[in-house]
Amino acid sequence: FQSLIFALCVIFSALFSGSETAFLSISQINRSDLDPEEKKKLYRLTKLNDRMQEILIAILIGNTIANLAAATIAALMAASFAQLWHLNETMVLAIEVVIVTMVLLILSELLPKLLAVKNPLRFASAISGVMSAYINLIRPLTYILDIFTKLVQKIPGIGRSSIPFRKEELLTLVEVGEEKGTLEKEEREMISSIFEFRDTQVKEIMVPRIDIVAVEQNTTLVELIELIKKKGHTRIPIYDTSIDKVLGILHAKDLLPFLNRKNEKIDFAQLARPLIYVPEYKMIDDLLRDFQREQLHMAIVVDEYGGTAGLVTLEDVLEEIVGEIQDEYDHEPPLFRKIDDRTVVVNAKIDLHDLNRELDFDLPTDEGFESLGGFIFSLTGAVPSENQEITYNGYKFIVESIDRNRIGLIRIQVESKQEKTDE
Repeated sequence: FQSLIFALCVIFSALFSGSETAFLSISQINRSDLDPEEKKKLYRLTKLNDRMQEILIAILIGNTIANLAAATIAALMAASFAQLWHLNETMVLAIEVVIVTMVLLILSELLPKLLAVKNPLRFASAISGVMSAYINLIRPLTYILDIFTKLVQKIPGIGRSSIPFRKEELLTLVEVGEEKGTLEKEEREMISSIFEFRDTQVKEIMVPRIDIVAVEQNTTLVELIELIKKKGHTRIPIYDTSIDKVLGILHAKDLLPFLNRKNEKIDFAQLARPLIYVPEYKMIDDLLRDFQREQLHMAIVVDEYGGTAGLVTLEDVLEEIVGEIQDEYDHEPPLFRKIDDRTVVVNAKIDLHDLNRELDFDLPTDEGFESLGGFIFSLTGAVPSENQEITYNGYKFIVESIDRNRIGLIRIQVESKQEKTDE
């Protein structure tokens, strides 16, 4: 009978230890990895944050009682064993202390906490009902201890500071708000973009080197004006012999005094305004502060060797929060066009994160490439040919156009869920 009680104490201690870890780990869960049912469970559990102090006190009480009971029963069992076999009681008790310590450490602490850390949502959901009943049962005791804790926290130097919501908790609330209709889709997207803003690197939003519209310093005024008319840009980088040697930025309005002197030789380098150079791994929130401090609108992105990797503007940075900003010169076709429920034609330069979000795809985004074109290159290992078909995890990619070794459009056909299940 004593062995059974000891085993129950160990089990209860394990549940309390695992519960503590699971509840504290809930806020670290990445919502994007969850299915709709799991997101509902996560939302219900995050509402417990308002009672987290009460929960932790209850868990502490239960764990302490379970461990003390296990140690006491083990000591009684050891004393009975020593008397039965006429052994040295002190030696038996010493061995018992070592054994019980190892049992409680491994079975009641390490294992349950490892399981809870590995899958906190499943662990917390499984024991939430039992824990709720237990907390209600000992509420008078937790209430007294909670009052005592708050009194201690009022002592100068001990009181805790307010703990802000974690990013994951707020994103969960925002998503639930959209589902319940209290937030519009655009509002949810903007709030989510604000949270993602600090985690975005310059290389993720820059105009790549191959797409930079720039002019060599020896170009003529006529050629420059034609380029501005054609591209609709009011700021043009100017370089010396190579795009890796950018001298500055030409503003279209700075050319107005020379419109009647088109045949003159103009030193555009003297007209160029300064710009800043930033590494491609710089975070865009830092870049925004740089733009504000220097009062500039454009920066050249450099790679690890100092060469020009791309170009980024203030507009590119702001669009990460508010979405695409269209002006009178923006006439770019949409990045994707749906053909039917299972087929879409996509511009290869679309960001994979945007593609996954807009079309509910699950293409990999953490393997060293940013765009759909980069992903296709990683699958083929070479420049694909037009009409080449590539399959990946239930997706069929058909290369519709190639321009100078660069993928243009890709047709994506998605298998139905039934076909994926059959596989």
